Amino acid sequence: MKKRLLSILMVTAMCATMAVGCGTADDTKDSSSSSKGKSDYLVGFANNSDTYNYCAKFRSYLKDATEAKGISITVTDAGGDTNVQNGQIDDFIVQNANVVSAISNDLDGSIPALEAAKDAGLPYVSFLTSVSGGDDYDGYIYVGSPNEDAGKAQGEYLCDAFPDGASILYFTGAPNDQQYVDRKKGLEEALKKNPNIKILDEYNVENSKDLGMSTAEDSLLSYDKIDAIVCQNDDGALGVVEALKSAGKLDSIQVLGIDGSDDALQSIQDGEMTMTALQDAKAQAEAGADIFEKLKKGTDPADIEDVNIPFKIVTKDNVADYLSK
Repeated sequence: MKKRLLSILMVTAMCATMAVGCGTADDTKDSSSSSKGKSDYLVGFANNSDTYNYCAKFRSYLKDATEAKGISITVTDAGGDTNVQNGQIDDFIVQNANVVSAISNDLDGSIPALEAAKDAGLPYVSFLTSVSGGDDYDGYIYVGSPNEDAGKAQGEYLCDAFPDGASILYFTGAPNDQQYVDRKKGLEEALKKNPNIKILDEYNVENSKDLGMSTAEDSLLSYDKIDAIVCQNDDGALGVVEALKSAGKLDSIQVLGIDGSDDALQSIQDGEMTMTALQDAKAQAEAGADIFEKLKKGTDPADIEDVNIPFKIVTKDNVADYLSK
């Protein structure tokens, strides 16, 4: 049964309702931590990848917020590997967790984890990313942000910045991760307002700073004119910045990202990146901890609404407001 989304924060920047999600990284290590002695109620959380800035920040916030409510939480790192994450969910079930949760790695690839939770009769809380079939399970709860709005924010920014048209490159994340599908959809929808803004090409940089940098370096050799490079997350955008700095083209090509990582905010402050759509990791984590508490108190998961937290659009005009937090 699909739940009605509950928006719990108001947008405070350029756009009224902008939102976004998280990405993966290519590290495959599996590190775990758990809080002991807090309570007999146990939450298992399988992080997407600790090497990705946003996910690492979210992991820390979620652990702190959950423990503050006196709830035990075991945290693992899937290292961006869907099979590893599915195995970690299985382990939580064997460990008699009361709730399983994750920044789910893959729209379809994470279905086995959802099915395992369903078979065990456990709630499955998916943060930032969706899982196919989740809306058909009453125990499935989503906490994140409307990623289509993040893409729209990028597109609307481009329409304002380049009213006469522009040539842009699009650097994406995992093609089967719903958040990136939605971000692309939002961008394309917004760009319909200005058909003179052309996407020259699209490259999957896997949310990697290194791959973002090398792909940008190659692109500078392949295209005579690039007005902007639009990235589906900040890590890729930061790699683009490094490539443009080395080529002496940072002043002539704008760089857009999504997530609002600390490094991205500093890059905007330094006049390098142009904008990012910031998703509030702390608010998302606190919403997750509130859900865990409701479940612990016996609330039926079918009665718990999904949570959608809007993005905040950050540019040089307001970045100081977020760097100070």
